[in-house]
This record gives sequence, C-alpha cells and structure tokens, in this order.
Amino acid sequence: MAIQFNCSSCNAVLRVGDESAGKSARCPTCQSVQPIPGGTPPAAPAAAEDPFGAFKSEFNEPSPAAASNPYASPVTSHTSAHVSTGGYQPTAADFGEIFSHAWQAFKPNIGILVGATVIVFGISFGFSIVTSIFEQVAQDNESAAFIVLTLLLNLGSSLVNMFIGIGMARICIGVTRFQPVNIGMLFNGGDVFLGVLGGTILFGIGAVFGFLLLIIPGLIFLLLMWPYYYFIVDRQCGVFEAFSRAFEVGKANWATSFVLGVASMLISLGGLLALFIGLLFTGPFIGVLFATAYVMMKGERPGQPGMPQPGMPQSAF
Repeated sequence: MAIQFNCSSCNAVLRVGDESAGKSARCPTCQSVQPIPGGTPPAAPAAAEDPFGAFKSEFNEPSPAAASNPYASPVTSHTSAHVSTGGYQPTAADFGEIFSHAWQAFKPNIGILVGATVIVFGISFGFSIVTSIFEQVAQDNESAAFIVLTLLLNLGSSLVNMFIGIGMARICIGVTRFQPVNIGMLFNGGDVFLGVLGGTILFGIGAVFGFLLLIIPGLIFLLLMWPYYYFIVDRQCGVFEAFSRAFEVGKANWATSFVLGVASMLISLGGLLALFIGLLFTGPFIGVLFATAYVMMKGERPGQPGMPQPGMPQSAF
C-alpha cells in the first residue's frame, strides 16, 4: 500500500509507503519538511522565546536520518540546481542571465502577477484614502483624538503593506522556480511576519546610519544586505542569520546588485511614463527580477519551462 498526499508548500503530489505513516519527510521539490498522513503526529515544539526568530536558522538544522526520511535519496524534480532549492552556496551571478530567466518566468505568469499587483495597489490605495480623510478632519477640528487615530491608521497601513508584501515576494519566488502560485499566497505571510518586521527595522537603521556617513557607506550597505529579506521570507531564517547569509551573498555580487538596482529604476521609470498603468506590469517584473537574483546568488539554478513541474506524483526511494 502507498500513501499519496500533497506538499503543503508547493502542492507537489508525493507518494510513500504505508510504513512511513506519521513520520516527517522532506519534499524533493521544495525541500520543506512535511508530515506524512497517518499514525500519531509528533508533539508540537515549544513556543519560541525569541519573537523575531533572530537566531533561528533552517540552514543549520541537521538533515533527517535516511530511515525516517523516504525522500532522502535523489529524485527527479523540476529544478536543475547548483544546490537544492533549500540549499545555500554563495555564487557570483551574471545580470544578463538573471534578466533572461526573470523574463522567461514572468511571461507565462503575467496574469496572476498583474492580478496580485492590482490587489496590493488597491489595498494600499484604500488605506491612503481613509488616512487622508482622517488627516483632513484632524486639521479642520484640531482634535487630538483624530490625530492619534490618523497615526494608528498610518501604522496599520504600513504593517498591512508589509504583510501582503511577504506574500507578493513568495509569489515572485515561486514564479522564479516555475512552481504553482496563486492569489491566496498574498495572505500567507504570518509565519515570518515578526522576522520581517525585525529585519526591516534593523535594515532601516543600518541604511540611515550608512547614508549619514557621506552616502557611500549607505550605498554599500544596501548592495551587500538587500537579500536578507528573501532569506527570511523564503527560508524562514532568523534575523541575524539572514543578515549573515545576505552579507556572504552580497559581497560576491555587489557589482551585479548595483546593475540590478539601476535597471530596476529605469524599468520603474518606463512604467511611470506609460501613464502609470505600466507600473502594473513593471512592478511585478521587478519583483521577479529580484527574486531571480536572490535564488541565483545563493547558488540555486531555477527550473526552466519544459522540465517536469510540481503536481505529478513522485515516488519515494
């Protein structure tokens, strides 16, 4: 008898023997650890002491023993990688290759990317309208209560934008890897929200401090550290671990990161010149571009069209 189930992360259809019921296994497609249906589920781990997950590192977790992981042997997947999807090996990436892959990944997913961007813009615009109304009322009435409410709305807007930004980044990463994505992913960022919040605060402090030191140190900081966000969102790294990994990746790719930043500004300018409507297309493309850069810079070779995709049953060995 065999147990067949879907990976909760990438939706790949997986198949194992019934003797593996109740155990945990690593998906060969996305490398996430999955509970196998059946048997007695393992007890939930104790709540983390560190709300930002500052020291947590998925990269440092030991690999499951072969006896308890039916996916431990090599299998054919949709990713042809320098390292596995969850792996890490800082690699100097070429901008031309990044751009070419991002374009190839963007084209077949343009509908869902533009749709997700419309939702993100709509939510942000809705918050800005409500906040503007309360700001005007506060100015007209000089009411302290309305001023406080306006500040809370601005804070709430920033947090909501951060939350759906995590989902948008995950969609872009999935598109980069040619994995199945959907609009619902916009709202699944709760598992790393505190980590992203802590990382964003530290990144902002570092950038401001760097730019106060005659701008150049701030620019260097941005070029070296920007991948921290993706290590938290994609691999659920702790904040300090994410910055450490970002530095290792960034120092091997600072020139490529500079070209990436300049290209992104030019692409955004093109979207603005296209009566702002172009931003609905250039915005998500830039997201896929940076996701592709992150994936390649950490040593992964994303999948290409025509390779087997998640959704086809994969046998355990």
